[in-house]
Amino acid sequence: MNILILVLSVFVFVSSTDELSQNSPEIQLKPEPEEFLTPPEPEVKSSRPAIGHMNTTMSVVCSLVNAPDGDGDVTQTWTRNSDGKEITDSDDGFSIASSQDDDTITSTLTIGATVNTQDDIYKCKFTSGDGTNWEGIRRVFLFIVTPHDATVNQGDSATLSCVMTDIVKNLTVTWEDDQGTEISKLPEHKFINGINIGGVQESSVMIENAVRNSTFTCTLYPYVNQPYSTEVHLLVNGSCKWMGVPIIFSLLFFVLTC
Repeated sequence: MNILILVLSVFVFVSSTDELSQNSPEIQLKPEPEEFLTPPEPEVKSSRPAIGHMNTTMSVVCSLVNAPDGDGDVTQTWTRNSDGKEITDSDDGFSIASSQDDDTITSTLTIGATVNTQDDIYKCKFTSGDGTNWEGIRRVFLFIVTPHDATVNQGDSATLSCVMTDIVKNLTVTWEDDQGTEISKLPEHKFINGINIGGVQESSVMIENAVRNSTFTCTLYPYVNQPYSTEVHLLVNGSCKWMGVPIIFSLLFFVLTC
């Protein structure tokens, strides 16, 4: 009897469920509205500071990304912060070049060696046809390298160095001998590259057995593509005495005996 009641209950539940599903209206999912895509705002792209040796030619770059369309030409101007000078392409010591790639406008200011004499800030400004402005700044840091030559007697050890002052970061330094060989590949020479302490960094090469006059090249890399090189000289007393005098005596002996 109990089993019969249970079977009837299950049948009634299933029947009512089927009827409910048939009579229930179909649920319609409302489609999501399409999003309105707002074009990205124009902005001046950030850039690392320019670092180089005083009285060398350097360039700084400003790029306006997502440049506007339909507002006429976008003009570009540069201003030097130290004296408020607005720079033009016709100014002595400066040149300005412009290029455009898709929606990016790039302005390059080249600072000539004669006017590149101190740390400074250069402001770039892009102006659209409707008068809207976008501005950016580019910092220029200048350092000085002083080569220290060495004069020693033949066979003595010698130390050559490059001292960098007014630096704002550790500089990568390499050395080459007068044959163009990197000092790091010459086991007879010791190479020490110091670190920036209070804006001063020293790099040196120690030569254990100096035998002849030589010219070494010290090259600094503020960044990979911005090398600066200077020569450092090794003068060896007696190098001519030991190398040249025997040759002279040999020539005299040959002349006298002929």
